[in-house]
Amino acid sequence: MDFFYDRSVIKTKEQSYGKLAVQQRMRLAMAFLNPLRPIVTAGWAGHGKGNKSRAFGQALKKLLQDAVEGQYPDQRIVPERVAVSTGMLPAVEIRDVVQTPEALEIHFSSGENPLARPADGVVLVVYSPETGIAGRNTDGCTRKDGYIKVDLPPQLRTAPFHAYLFLQSASKKQYSKSIYVGQLGQ
Repeated sequence: MDFFYDRSVIKTKEQSYGKLAVQQRMRLAMAFLNPLRPIVTAGWAGHGKGNKSRAFGQALKKLLQDAVEGQYPDQRIVPERVAVSTGMLPAVEIRDVVQTPEALEIHFSSGENPLARPADGVVLVVYSPETGIAGRNTDGCTRKDGYIKVDLPPQLRTAPFHAYLFLQSASKKQYSKSIYVGQLGQ
């Protein structure tokens, strides 16, 4: 008897180069952005029209367009180009970054702008993709303070990490575009 179908035989069809490249881009983007999901869904809420899944999808789309570089199989994420939040609030200008083994302090200034309110909250996000640790400031800091200081978690005191800074309105309905502070802790 000649068998033309056998469920136990695994069909191995080679995938195209383009499909493999797209799959790798998506895996890299999801691996980078997923630990930041709570921050990203809040910071992109305006683009998601109130839907957290849609907001995360918009951030993922932006990351795929702007922050993935290289050709398959040597693709990578460029953290400087990742937008953790986006919006119309004016951002601040970073003046100085001071890191000690236990803390990170960032001094900033804000120019005159009718959309800028002194009560806008400043959010500092620290993230290490290598260790899988992400965190944000818990103490309230506002635009008028001019600086933000956070204690680093023990896992990030010896590991390199990325830092992002953005602002949110007092009602947490409007956000600024995130600013990449840099890779620290090296």
